[in-house]
Amino acid sequence: MFALGEISLKAAALAAACFCVGGAAVAAPFAYITNQKDDSVSVIDTASGQVVKTLAVGGQPAGVATSHDGAVVAISNPAGKRITLIDGRSQTVRASIPVGEGPLGLALDARGGRAFVADFYENYLSVLDVSEQRVVKRIAVGSHPAGVLVGPDGAKVYVANRDDDSITAIDAATLEVGKTVKVGKHPFGLLVVGNHLFAANVESNDVSVVDTGRMELVKTIPVGDRPYALAAALGGSRVFVTNQYDNTLSVIDTRKLETVGSVKVGEYPEGIAAHPDDRHVYVANWFNNTVSVVDAQTLKVEKTVLTGDGSRAFGQFIPLGKGTAR
Repeated sequence: MFALGEISLKAAALAAACFCVGGAAVAAPFAYITNQKDDSVSVIDTASGQVVKTLAVGGQPAGVATSHDGAVVAISNPAGKRITLIDGRSQTVRASIPVGEGPLGLALDARGGRAFVADFYENYLSVLDVSEQRVVKRIAVGSHPAGVLVGPDGAKVYVANRDDDSITAIDAATLEVGKTVKVGKHPFGLLVVGNHLFAANVESNDVSVVDTGRMELVKTIPVGDRPYALAAALGGSRVFVTNQYDNTLSVIDTRKLETVGSVKVGEYPEGIAAHPDDRHVYVANWFNNTVSVVDAQTLKVEKTVLTGDGSRAFGQFIPLGKGTAR
């Protein structure tokens, strides 16, 4: 340690509580971790690295989605057949809405106006109007849909059809089904970086890379054992993949489209999300009830946060944009 003057101390305190987006300092966001075995969500303040609240949601929560500003948080409860809406400003449960027979993966549009929810058992994508708190459309997709992703420009919604080994693209404006592309065996988590869609294939131990313009498979990248979910950091130059059976992250160079490293994390890692500082990724470890905070540059675990029982956090559990609305 070294001595800090009064000005430096104030700057350090500010830096601990803020991150920068586009040159503007804003409040550090919260991370929302679903704990499937105790029907709760752990709310982590990413500035302090501490759980600041635990919310009861019920129904064995699994999936998570956040609006870009963090004001709207949606949680899937597969056992309860419902979606829980959380107010990201007050960290309180806002509503519980029935959605199909097995809601699992889900995504919100940038403003949190619509939620797209995969029904794992009924093979539909449900479109939920968040303000009206009701399902406004159901779209037939492939067998046992799992991961759902709204593309960065908001134009497309992508659905991983686990048992069909495919991904379907849907027009976000018209809600019309577009192309479906075959990928590896049992795709689950999805991620878009640039013009590439990455899919983690849990049974074939690889990541499929799809050209989003043509919806064609361009590369298959071997990773660890039982890859589940993905996140990108460092300007999209690196993609991190959770490997459930290896207790690791595989690191993919997005320019070379090859694996360039791995990181040991907790036991049975599942959900993963990047912090808006673009330097850190957060990993939910299902079997030891923790979240690992990984430095994307050094590939070191910087912190381990104790959460609830059975932490899964499948989806974008940290807001992408301007931090949490406080």
